[in-house]
Amino acid sequence: MMKTLSPIGEAIRHYKLNASGGYEEWSKVARAPDYRMHVPAMGFDVTGHDEVRDVIFGWLTDIGAEQELVDIVEFGASVTCYLHIKDKEGVVLDIVEVFQIDEEGRVAEIWAL
Repeated sequence: MMKTLSPIGEAIRHYKLNASGGYEEWSKVARAPDYRMHVPAMGFDVTGHDEVRDVIFGWLTDIGAEQELVDIVEFGASVTCYLHIKDKEGVVLDIVEVFQIDEEGRVAEIWAL
């Protein structure tokens, strides 16, 4: 069950529900200029808007990723999304994404596990 979220939590939820909009939709979420994203399973560790756009969204496009938001939970300065991501081969991955929020209410770091 999805609960009431802070403004940044709502922005992340809106993005995840509209993830087919890609980087353009993601760019509507408040992010620190030097935010980082880690995807250990793929060896990705990127910093900033351009690297996230080129590396992460390039990869999502390459695999034909379709994201389904299963649940979202906000706890303190963390927003956690539970996702099913289906690739173009029809393989479904269960992914947990943890967004660390800074004092200014922006995404500062993301872990996709």
